[in-house]
Amino acid sequence: MTPRERYLSALTFGSPDRVPFAPGGPRESTLAAWRTQGLPEGANWHKALRGELGLPEGTGGGPSGIGVSTRMIPEFEEKVLEHANGHYVVQDWKGNICEISDDYDVTYLRQAKDFVTRRWIRCPVESREDWERMKERFDPETPERVPADLAERARRAKESGGAPSISLSGPFWQMREWCGFEGLCMLMIEDPEFVQEMADFWRGFVSRVLDRAL
Repeated sequence: MTPRERYLSALTFGSPDRVPFAPGGPRESTLAAWRTQGLPEGANWHKALRGELGLPEGTGGGPSGIGVSTRMIPEFEEKVLEHANGHYVVQDWKGNICEISDDYDVTYLRQAKDFVTRRWIRCPVESREDWERMKERFDPETPERVPADLAERARRAKESGGAPSISLSGPFWQMREWCGFEGLCMLMIEDPEFVQEMADFWRGFVSRVLDRAL
């Protein structure tokens, strides 16, 4: 089996010759610890891990992104709002206001670069007014959501052995991004109609983006 065939077979409950091996990448501090434990400087951690486990090349073959975006457009400005007593109060790209150690910076909230403990101060959707403004950032017709060369990207991904993919959040995950975990759970008790409205909006948004892409 090719890596792509193996991945699709596993994903569709088939019988791949080997289970694809695609662990998430290590955080910065984890990789630094591995260096102290014997991983050579500059070595590819994934290749070294496969070697330790006795896995052959081609065990991966996971999804290959093709540039279709379901993220908010535009994103919020990443900025430091306050710096005092060894901590930053920052606004991240999703619109959250939170407090983090000044050992880090705003870019650590953009993706999972390391384990960053934070104190949530405000989430971007805490009222109906916030929600109306947030919806403007999720227009499915925004041109840059679907690249003009999408077919070519999909062809290159397939030829390289990967499975062309589009990443999107499930409804609970996405609503948690808007309202915060605690805020969303409380809304489910106090205002379930609002939660349903957000879920319906997300379903419609994702469906339209997928229509455009597919």
